[in-house]
Amino acid sequence: MAASAQSSDDQGSNEVKDYICNACEDKNKVTSADFYCKQCDRFYCGNCIDPHGEVLAKHTTFGKKDIDKWPVSKKVVDFLLSCDEHKDNKVDKFCTIHRQLCCPQCVSDYH
Repeated sequence: MAASAQSSDDQGSNEVKDYICNACEDKNKVTSADFYCKQCDRFYCGNCIDPHGEVLAKHTTFGKKDIDKWPVSKKVVDFLLSCDEHKDNKVDKFCTIHRQLCCPQCVSDYH
């Protein structure tokens, strides 16, 4: 998935930026994304969406008002899949005895 994530607070706001512009990221800049292009599977800020729209006018883009059509950010996916105890491991097992998700290290240590 091409989704990128950046977790940082806006100045003067409690909003967390989960999506960053992939076009700006390609230029080593960090800019909050305002649009998502389904065909490109990329995020764009307000400045980068115009050149994208000129070249790829038939692509469907979704603004923040349609954020429910955006894919889940990589930051959120990584957080949900990481083991609470072994931060470098991803949960990929389910222990039926303890009825919980666990990582390979948890399986070795506790299950």
